[in-house]
Amino acid sequence: MRRREFFSAIAMPMAAIAILGASGSQAYPNSRRKRRIRVRRRIRRVAFTRVVFGRPLWVVPVALAVGWELLHRDRVVVVKETRIVERDGKKSEIAVIEDQHGQSDSVEITREDTTDNAANLPGSVVSEGDNRTPAIESEEDLGGRP
Repeated sequence: MRRREFFSAIAMPMAAIAILGASGSQAYPNSRRKRRIRVRRRIRRVAFTRVVFGRPLWVVPVALAVGWELLHRDRVVVVKETRIVERDGKKSEIAVIEDQHGQSDSVEITREDTTDNAANLPGSVVSEGDNRTPAIESEEDLGGRP
């Protein structure tokens, strides 16, 4: 066997190994890929108290709906029902709310759009099977996976 034949016989398999090894490492240049998942979150808005004719009223957005979360004095409540009742000869609107501990309460509300209650805040996650609760769909980053 001559020297050229010998080196070409050794060089061919080594070149093939080097090429296959290099192409395998370049298939995933970034070993961590980002995963995104779609999440449905409740609509959460700010509510604040205003006293009108000596009665405290919660000021809520005009578009308030059942299932929304209201942030009132660092307390998050969910609106379960809205109804109109007559008190002292005047019609007023009542919202039945439920807090995180499951306690229900009813509060008088007035609907008004202000700069404070116009912005959406990130609410709690709605279960996948719940299609009736008003929610905002967003994408969240779960971070990289090795």
